[in-house]
Amino acid sequence: MDFAQSYFITAEDAPTSLRAMAEGRVRFQEVDAMGIVWHGHYASFFEKGRIAFGDRYGMSYQEFRRQRTPAPVVRFHCDYKRPLLFDENYTVETYLHWNDAARLDFSYIIRNSGSDICATGYTVQLLTDKNGEICLLLPDWLASFRRYWRSGCWQQGPWRAAEDEA
Repeated sequence: MDFAQSYFITAEDAPTSLRAMAEGRVRFQEVDAMGIVWHGHYASFFEKGRIAFGDRYGMSYQEFRRQRTPAPVVRFHCDYKRPLLFDENYTVETYLHWNDAARLDFSYIIRNSGSDICATGYTVQLLTDKNGEICLLLPDWLASFRRYWRSGCWQQGPWRAAEDEA
């Protein structure tokens, strides 16, 4: 896990990063003439990881829409370690790292079926209001999520936004 955290500086008192897993299989349309995944497709693999994260932790894209909190990706970075091949199974490990700012810091590790690291990377998403203005403070529903995270309650089940926070 240290490898996943190297992209972000984390305060000593920060809670442990949250982790989710997604699985996939390389499709023919994702490879280039050399039979390896074209580099541009790794962005969609990272998104697959964010979707799995949202499903696991109650922070789906639908929840962001319901809460009227767009969170556009403003930074994307990928380090390619070894190619993924056509028809190869892979996993995406996705980590959300603690940050006191109104942003989401995700890192990713993509592994092939032999558990070799094929790529690592990160994305940064800024929170905006419905007019596209950057949020300086967390919306109430995400502040609630962070309180739940800091309290270590994940063993009790996933966090869900309260209906009155919409």
